[in-house]
Parts: sequence; structure tokens; C-alpha cells
Amino acid sequence: MNAEPVARLLLLCLLALVALAAPAARAAPTLAVEVSGIEGELLDNARAALAIAQQAGKPGLGAQQIRDLHSRAPDEIRLALQPFGYYQPTVEDRLREPPASDGLWRASYVIDPGPAVTVGDLDIQFTGASGDAQLAQLATGFALAKDTRLDHRRYEAAKRDLLQAVKELGYRDAAYTRHRVVVDVPASRADIALAIATGPRFYIGAITFEQERLDPAFLERFLVLHSGAPYNGAALAEQRRVLSRSGYFREVEILPLPGDPARPDTVDLRIRLADYPPNRFRGSLGWGTDTGFGAQLDWTRRYVGGRGQRFTASGAAVEERNKLAGDLNYIIPMDPLSGSQLEFSARHESKDLTYEDVGLPEGGETRIATNLVSAFWHSPPREWGAFSLETRSGISLVAEDYDVFEVLFGNLSNADQEFLIDLLGPQAYDTLTPDFEAVVGSVRLTARRADERLFIRDGDHFRLDLLGTDEALGSNIGFWQAALSTWHIRPLFDSDRVLVRTAIGYSEAKSDNVLLVDFNKMPEYYEFRAGGVHSIRGYGWEELVPDDAITGGKHQVIASVEYEHQVIPEWSVAVFVDGGNAFNDFDRIKPVYGAGIGVRWRSPVGMARIDLGIPLDDAEDSFQVYITVGPEF
Repeated sequence: MNAEPVARLLLLCLLALVALAAPAARAAPTLAVEVSGIEGELLDNARAALAIAQQAGKPGLGAQQIRDLHSRAPDEIRLALQPFGYYQPTVEDRLREPPASDGLWRASYVIDPGPAVTVGDLDIQFTGASGDAQLAQLATGFALAKDTRLDHRRYEAAKRDLLQAVKELGYRDAAYTRHRVVVDVPASRADIALAIATGPRFYIGAITFEQERLDPAFLERFLVLHSGAPYNGAALAEQRRVLSRSGYFREVEILPLPGDPARPDTVDLRIRLADYPPNRFRGSLGWGTDTGFGAQLDWTRRYVGGRGQRFTASGAAVEERNKLAGDLNYIIPMDPLSGSQLEFSARHESKDLTYEDVGLPEGGETRIATNLVSAFWHSPPREWGAFSLETRSGISLVAEDYDVFEVLFGNLSNADQEFLIDLLGPQAYDTLTPDFEAVVGSVRLTARRADERLFIRDGDHFRLDLLGTDEALGSNIGFWQAALSTWHIRPLFDSDRVLVRTAIGYSEAKSDNVLLVDFNKMPEYYEFRAGGVHSIRGYGWEELVPDDAITGGKHQVIASVEYEHQVIPEWSVAVFVDGGNAFNDFDRIKPVYGAGIGVRWRSPVGMARIDLGIPLDDAEDSFQVYITVGPEF
């Protein structure tokens, strides 16, 4: 096959792609528009109303078209200022024809808004309800007061809010019979006259539930509606929202029942609730270079009895270090309306530790097994400014054991092992074969702020964990720990984001040194390790431990910076740099770094991310691939 025609065809395709990708060349503008004398909202609205300003950036405007646009501009400006209460502006307009040198027309408008129209008489009347002091109070609190500047936008909003407030008092049939603004331009005065026919006032009567699974007494604890309260649509909408977000119902419908002639002013309500299926099963399979294959399965029993209690059982297995985890959780709602609840849980976690994990050519292996039984109190979520605050406090019974001696010397005969045990001494042997039993108290504070739920462009997340134990509590060890993790997301330009993540941890615990290795007197479950998709990318999952340790460190410092750029709608690319490490002593910190690139897709269930991480320091592998799905926090 002749290569020359193929090469020409490829070159032609390449040129075509370049031509399509290159931005179209813009013709030089033929018209410049300048507006001065006003600022802020007045200026923005005036420019938006000017047809000549909207056409200024378009090429090919003819001279007559420009003159016609310019002649309409003063009237457009006057109309644009009226919503703000300025009915007598003066406009000094000028249109300069282009010199031969540049061919650019120049239109300028110097605006004096003139005196503002202020509110004169304000007449608000209600018909159909006599002697209601609350209605009189609404009239007094109308948003546009006498002698203030007339702003038509504020007037429309105040008029709408007034009618809504009347309906919230129970006058559900209320409607305007008159709404008039009379502007006296020469006097710069506007008189406002409003009249609302309230109709009868309605009250909530009996409230009943239509459902079969939960006890009515439990459902009544969700009520924000009360018999005898004024009937209004806003309260019904809030009741629907409360029931919908409870997690118990897939559909919520509040039905006003037909009126009773004996009680014409009373509206009975029926709340119809559709339950979720009682059982939910979920499973997932995954793979990552840092963890290998993994599987997870969980079962949630949404309804246990009729008091809203629920039960979850889950299990997970990961190829890396043959990690297994199982969880049992039982939730008892204490105050359904506020969200406070009790949680009882049990967890088993175990994983292999082999001679290869500690860099030995031969040896044995052990199984690090941790078991926890816990009770937690989840306090009601609270709002703090723009943040949502959640607090969890509780106590856990922790048991953990493993055998590092077997890892180091498992390839020796029993006689040689006994000799080494005698040589090391009982204290060193106990350090290598820990059997921890501890009563651990903990407090967790989480603060979250986000502009969206799934795809966050502006948000912050803080999580602080405080935990510890002491021998006075019946534990055979004593330690305490503080861990703070943060995540900050900020928008950049129109569609880009910057993500900054940090994790700082500190533990106060005793350590023993055996065979030049530090062993911390705390469960491996609470030690810090680095590496992985949520830590330092480019390194394997929990691959990074202090040089002077085997199982983990007492402290950690990790930071990550990521820049994400949207390429096409719903798709973006990212670059990132992560750094930090786990360590036992602050004067022996050895930070490592990783960098890489990623692809992002806004999937229906949250952000789907594929990251390629490259270690910039010594690592077990030359790269890692991470796949995650879901919101950042």
C-alpha cells in the first residue's frame, strides 16, 4: 500500500480537527458603548435594557442600524430605572461616528437618575375578618414603609409575603381584591392601596395516619401539625418534609378531608404514608491496585417492631492482606423529630501481617484481629451558621491480639523459638505478642457545609475525633488520641474546582523498643498508617508506616491539593499532589509525596473518579490506580 496518500489523508484529518477545535476568530468590534452617572443595580439594569449595548459585540452592524439603536436608548434607560423608583432621569446621549483610522462607533450615555419616588399613603385593608389583631400587625409590618423609596421589586415581594402570611394565619381562601400603586411623577410620590378578602379562618382538626407498619404513637412524635392550630399550606409542606426525610417512607401525602357541616371552620387531615420494602440488600465488587479485589454485602432491616428501630448487618472482604470486616448495628430513635438516637454496634476486623510485609526474606505470619462492642449516642443535628453539626459520643469495649514474634521467627524450630523467648525476656515477648483489652470512650464532632449534595463546588468538612482509655477503667493499657480531618472545596473560574484535604493525628501512648523496633501500647486498630486513595495517592493502601515501626504510628500529618478542570459538560480532568506520613516521634518525621492525574464524571449517584497516582519516593509499586464513586463528603 502506498504510504503517501495515507499520510496526506491523516494530515488532512489532523488539520480538520485543529480547525474544529480552534476558537472561531472574532471580528473586530464596530461599536463601543459607555454608560456613566449611575452604579450598582441601576447600572446593571440600564445596560441590560440597552439594545445598543447588547448588539455592540456583534460584527457587521450598519451605520443606519447603529443610529436607530442609539435613538431608542434614552427611552430604554428611563424604563429601566422605573422599577427602582426613578421616574425623572435625564440622559445626555452622544454618538460619535468612527474616524477613518479604526472604524469604531462610540456611543455614550451620561445619566442623572433624578429624585426618587417615595411611598406616600399606604392603605392596607382586610375584609371578612374583623378584630383580628394579627392582621393589623401584618399591615403595620409591611416591608415598604411610608417615606421610603419606591422599589417595585420590593413591593411585589412584600405583596406576595403579605398574602402568604395571611394564609398562614388560617385564612386559606384569602385573595387580593385590590392592589394598586398610583405614581405622581411631578410630586415624586406613590400611594399604595391593598385590599385582601380573607374569607373564613380555618383550623386543623383531627389528624389520622393511613399506614400499617409503625405504631401511631410513634408516628405522632413526627408531628409538627397540631389540632387547633391555624390551617395553612406552609405548615403542611413542612410536615411532608419532616416525614419524607425521616427515611421511613417513600411517599408522603397529606389529604384534607371533606368538611363537617357541624364544624365548618375545621379541616381534618389524613396523612397517607407508603413504606419502603422492609428489607434492603446491597452488594458491590471492586478492584484497585492498592487493595486488589474486594467485595461487600449488607442487609438492612428497616423496620424492627413498630417504634422505628432498625438493624444493619454488613460484611466486606479485601484481597490486600486478606482483610475481613463485619459489622452489626442496631438503631433506636430517641426523638424522631430532632434526630437523636442510640446506636449499639459490634465490629470484627482482621488482616494478615506476614514477614514480607515487614521486609524480611523469610519468617511467619499472624492475624491481627480486633473486636469492638460499642454504644453511641447521636445528638440531634444542629445548625451553626452555614454549617450542619453532628455529635456522636460513646464507649467501646475493645479486644485485639496478634503475634509479631511469629512473623519475625516463624521459620525457626520450636526449640530455637523457645531459646529466643528466654533470650528476649518475658517483657519483650509480651510486647511482641500483645493482647489488648480496653474500655475506650470517644467523642466525634462533624461539621459540614456544601452548596450541593452530590456535586459540591463550594463546601467544607471538618471531623474531630477524641478518644482514650486508662487502666483505672479496667483496661490493661492507657492512651488517648486526637484526630482532625478537613476537606475544603472552592470554585475556580466558571467550572473548575480546587480541593484541599488534610489529616492530622496525635496519640499519647507508651512505647516499648524491641529489636530496634518501636511497639506502641495501643491497639493497632487506632494506629495511623498512610497510603491509599483517601490518604497519599501513589502508594498502596496503608503501605506507609514509620521506619521504626511494624504495625503503625502514633501520629500522622497528611495534606493534599487537587485542581479539577471541566473539559466538557459532566466530565473533567484533575491533577493532584499528596504528601505526609505516619510517624512515632516528631523529630523523625519522614514525609513522602505522590502526584498524579485523574478523570471525573458526574454520575447519577455522585462523582465517579479514576485516579492514577505516581509515588515520588520509594514505594512497593511504580503506580496505583484508584476508582471511587460518591460525593466527596
